[in-house]
Amino acid sequence: MMRTKEEITQTIKEQFVNVRERGRVLAQALKARADIAATRRRLRSTFADLGEAIYARLDAGESVDLEGMGDYKLRIEGLKAELRQREESLKEIMEGGKEEDGEEVATQ
Repeated sequence: MMRTKEEITQTIKEQFVNVRERGRVLAQALKARADIAATRRRLRSTFADLGEAIYARLDAGESVDLEGMGDYKLRIEGLKAELRQREESLKEIMEGGKEEDGEEVATQ
């Protein structure tokens, strides 16, 4: 059975829409992964700063006052929460759930 010119045109248009949608989802996923990597780098950096602060006190012969380390604890907890949120966002993108702006993604 021969397709008409209009049917062929419509099929091609639908395929372009599918490709564009997959490309958009892929771009969102790549952005989310980049954000996760950046958050992990900031978390590692904060742990390194904490270690340096403790080592500097030990090297100076001072006692390590854990009360003074509360700022690091808050920063680390905040970064861990941010990381969990970003990982959940990536999971939703990959599952075809919600977009970052809250709209539903059409699944094929």
